[in-house]
Amino acid sequence: MALPSPSDLVWVIGFTPHGRWIAPVMRAAVRAEWPDAIRTVSIQLGEESLAHELMESAIEQTKEHLADLPPVDVEEARRILRHHYLNAVRRERRARMKLHLVGTSADLEHLLPLETSIEAAVSAEHDLASILSETSNELQRALLMRYGARSRWDEVADELQHSKDNVRMKCKRELQRIRNRLGIAPRQD
Repeated sequence: MALPSPSDLVWVIGFTPHGRWIAPVMRAAVRAEWPDAIRTVSIQLGEESLAHELMESAIEQTKEHLADLPPVDVEEARRILRHHYLNAVRRERRARMKLHLVGTSADLEHLLPLETSIEAAVSAEHDLASILSETSNELQRALLMRYGARSRWDEVADELQHSKDNVRMKCKRELQRIRNRLGIAPRQD
């Protein structure tokens, strides 16, 4: 069975009392956009056959969009159709990129990294505690508010009763000290 032509795809358009101008404009827009539509879906999704389905969706959305507008020319209809078509292609690509797991957890266990030992977790916590032991409680609180609770600098400054710039610079220096201690390369600000 042959796939519908670009003009046949416009069958989804229903007429509204004041929107009889939409069908001829849409036919011309679809004919003009069709070669690019096939090329786009072929490149993005690797299947030309999806172009018809995605174009039908784009035509329906474009028709609904145009129904609210005064009559437009073919170029404006093409721009709107292209926008809806590219959105449909993006949605389809995102849907295909989702990871679908089929099977039981036993089938996936060999893919998981080996469990970290309790000793490694305790060691990491001990290292962090030793690094932060040199940080004042006030500065620890400021870092926790800013980076843990995502508070704004002015909220942190109000809580600690210091100026915003003072707290920000102290935190910046402390983070740099911790990075140096851990051997992390300095940030370029």
